[in-house]
Amino acid sequence: MSLRANIEHLAAAQGIEAVAVDNPSGAREFRGDSRWSAVLDGALSLLGKTDEPTIRLVVGKHTVVVQTEKEETVAVVLPTGHAIAKSLRRMIRRMSRKVRAPLQPGAAPTAADLEADAAEGSDLEESSSSSSSGAPGTGASGHGDESRPSWG
Repeated sequence: MSLRANIEHLAAAQGIEAVAVDNPSGAREFRGDSRWSAVLDGALSLLGKTDEPTIRLVVGKHTVVVQTEKEETVAVVLPTGHAIAKSLRRMIRRMSRKVRAPLQPGAAPTAADLEADAAEGSDLEESSSSSSSGAPGTGASGHGDESRPSWG
């Protein structure tokens, strides 16, 4: 169960205030601000009453994201509008696939660190090599056709 094994990574991500992971064995793990424990329990049970793989709840100035991946379900609390919200669903999906290395003491990962780690196995490749070829007039190398400005 990778989400349960990666709960420390999720809880340590910048902006995440609390995380709960529920798995088929019935064991529920919680990390973060204990004030959110009852809310996350309720959110996990609410998801069970729907046919949806994911739900979002707004609680005051916070958003609770509840998502099922394989047999595990995770609930995450973050401030509404936080930057990590854009990549949270993808990060959870990727963390459900494999167990990450343990966190180093005192080294809380940022959202960018988690995205970089999650993208490790992705099929996407950057195609920046063609734009930095340094061909004359492209402005990529700072040389070439001096009559055209390089806004690059």
